Amino acid sequence: MDASSALPVSRARRFARIWRPNATMRILVQGLLLSAAGVWLLIYHGLPLQLTPWSQAIVNAIVSHVYPLTGQADTAVVLFREENLTQLDASFPVPYERHVDVLDALAAYRPAAVFIDFAFMDPRPADDVKRLGHAICRLRDSRQDEQRTVAVFLAAAPPAEGPSPRPAGGIPRELLACATPVDAQMDAERGVSGVITYAACRQEPCQGTPSMPSAAFAMHHARVGSVDRALTGPRDAEPMEIIWANGLSPLNEKWMQCRPPLAAVGLVAAVEDLMTLWDNPLATKRKCPYTHTVSVVHLLGPFDPDVKQAVGDKAVFYGASFVMAGDRVASPVYDDLPGVYLHAMAYDNLRSYGPDYKRAEQHPASWVANVILLVFTVFLLLVADEPLLPARRLFGSGVIAAERAGYVKVAAIALAIASLALTVIARPKNPGVYLLPALVFGMLAFIHVVATRPLGPRGETTSAPVRFLTRCLLGGLIVAVVLASFLGVVKVAGFENGLLLVLLPGYFVYKAVVSRDWLFVVTSVLMLCSAVVCYLPPFNLGPRNIVGYVAFFEAARYLIKEANRVAEKYVALRAAYREPAQWGEWARLVPIADRIFTFLLRGDDKEDTDEGTAHLAVA
Repeated sequence: MDASSALPVSRARRFARIWRPNATMRILVQGLLLSAAGVWLLIYHGLPLQLTPWSQAIVNAIVSHVYPLTGQADTAVVLFREENLTQLDASFPVPYERHVDVLDALAAYRPAAVFIDFAFMDPRPADDVKRLGHAICRLRDSRQDEQRTVAVFLAAAPPAEGPSPRPAGGIPRELLACATPVDAQMDAERGVSGVITYAACRQEPCQGTPSMPSAAFAMHHARVGSVDRALTGPRDAEPMEIIWANGLSPLNEKWMQCRPPLAAVGLVAAVEDLMTLWDNPLATKRKCPYTHTVSVVHLLGPFDPDVKQAVGDKAVFYGASFVMAGDRVASPVYDDLPGVYLHAMAYDNLRSYGPDYKRAEQHPASWVANVILLVFTVFLLLVADEPLLPARRLFGSGVIAAERAGYVKVAAIALAIASLALTVIARPKNPGVYLLPALVFGMLAFIHVVATRPLGPRGETTSAPVRFLTRCLLGGLIVAVVLASFLGVVKVAGFENGLLLVLLPGYFVYKAVVSRDWLFVVTSVLMLCSAVVCYLPPFNLGPRNIVGYVAFFEAARYLIKEANRVAEKYVALRAAYREPAQWGEWARLVPIADRIFTFLLRGDDKEDTDEGTAHLAVA
């Protein structure tokens, strides 16, 4: 036998005991990962961009019940419709003599301010231009007996750079003797959400007296004289995120076909409608606009008390509804509207909210609110289901600590109620500031309850088969009732009201009664309360992030449970297979996998007091 064959058998190499981080390190890492995901998904609009149609639908339903009527009462649209051309024996483009008739009739009703959303830039005979200019001056001077003038604004394109033979937007000088050019350019909608921004102006400086303000802002400055509603602050030139009021106009219902027929709908058609709405909740829209509207035929006819009530001493927007003109706006609430309604709705927002109109860009206070919501969500995810030891220690472990933590919880609830009562009594100008402490204290009290007492089912004495069958029956009954109610409300009051009044409450009831997931129910309520607080001044957030945090909470909670399940399976495999050969070509990556998977574990029962390191050791 060769001497070399007598060498001792090679020593077996085995993995040491799996490396485990302590609970504090685990909770820090999990918190950082969740915070990073939340910042990317929520604050930087990764998730809300996809959820905005649902947020918009919820806001539409809420707005229909809480939107102030101040703007609607002061706004009117005079619409030159397609069929009016035939009725008035006119052709397209509208002859200037017909505009003269409309403006003279409008002057007889004495409006407060008028925006004319027609582009008077095409070549016309000089006499026609002169007559139109005189009509504009008669409109401006129609209230001289009251020692006031009517502010008249003409739609114009932004002035071109460099010398130009014609004034702003190419409008003839004869028309500007008694009128002011304003910017009528529309911003594009953002994605499928229908959210449209509206600029104060597009020239510098916007603050103060811009060279050409936008139509709605110019009308607001001319119409509003009170200091509390005027736009004079440093942020009052920022673009607006338009809130589309979701309601009906009694005047429009008289002459427009506003309400859909209430005929019975077949099951197949109802299911198809539901699938369409589920894909895009903004797929079905209202027929008639929110702004009081009269046609030029109504205006040119005999004196009409309804027309007098609609346009007398009001801000009037005179525009056209011609299919071939292409001047349309995609509202998230209504069918495609003539572009004049965008300016009217922006003005309505300014009259309703004043300096508190919803900004397109987030205010620093909005960032603070977003951070508070994100921190709250992350805390809930860390203490829900299987809270780690540091979370339990933070909120009280042991009799004395638990009693102290209980006192803190009672104090937080008391402060939240006191803050809410103060807001209701004082009715402050910035209610969001007063409600924010109530929201924060309420969140802290809820986190304490979650961390110290599980919210799942307790003390069930019935047998498992009975519980299973009972929940199945309740679940089927709830789904059937919610579905039938939802389809009925959608047909009568629109999808957004069905979503707000039926679908969301029904889902909450299902989660509470069948799933027994009170954590989700209470969290959703708190999130919606948070959205309302952020909607109020001074935060003034628009229709975004309403459902983003709830969706993030549910998705992250599911992923955390799945990650914990996978980590537990890995730990079990590590305990069963300690030989490197059993891991094949992945043997060298096992120490790295130890560090990754052990950070995903939840609950203190996963702790190992005899911790080692994940390296190859000699047996």
